[in-house]
Amino acid sequence: MRHDTSDETARVREFFGERAGRWDARFPDDGPAYKRAVAELGPPEGGAVLDAGCGTGRALPALRA
Repeated sequence: MRHDTSDETARVREFFGERAGRWDARFPDDGPAYKRAVAELGPPEGGAVLDAGCGTGRALPALRA
């Protein structure tokens, strides 16, 4: 049986599309939380981390450091 996800995909895009433009302004002070999360994750220096489709990329500075 084939599962058609086109309706679900459209609903998800609509939900996040409406919020994406305001997301960073809505959560302006979450940088320290990202830094803590990356510290807890403990990626090895020089290692690779994949941030795939995880929002607006606000975790990237902490991941790069």
